[in-house]
Amino acid sequence: MFQAVGLNGQEIDTTNEANWVDVPRFGMVDGAQMHGFARPEMSIRGVLFPDQLGGLPDYDAMKVSYRIGRPLPMLRMGRGFIGFFLGAVTIERISDLESYGGKKIAFTIDLKGYS
Repeated sequence: MFQAVGLNGQEIDTTNEANWVDVPRFGMVDGAQMHGFARPEMSIRGVLFPDQLGGLPDYDAMKVSYRIGRPLPMLRMGRGFIGFFLGAVTIERISDLESYGGKKIAFTIDLKGYS
């Protein structure tokens, strides 16, 4: 299960895109034809302070999930510990920047929807 609770995610950027193709028409303005939707993309960015706030085991678990290469369910937690299923995602990229000897870790996790 994909979970960003312990990761202290501070920003989630979501992108949805429709695929439209130009269709030439003789003597007229080109038309457009819908060719479906691209897989939605998400980027989760945040900062970990493992010594003060923890979260490092969750981050390490994300790296293991990435290496396994399977789609994971994406849940968003609401009030009262109610979870909302947002669909399945694949982890496309994980990047981090450690500073102060690992006491601070800035991370980005890029996801794509899985159909």
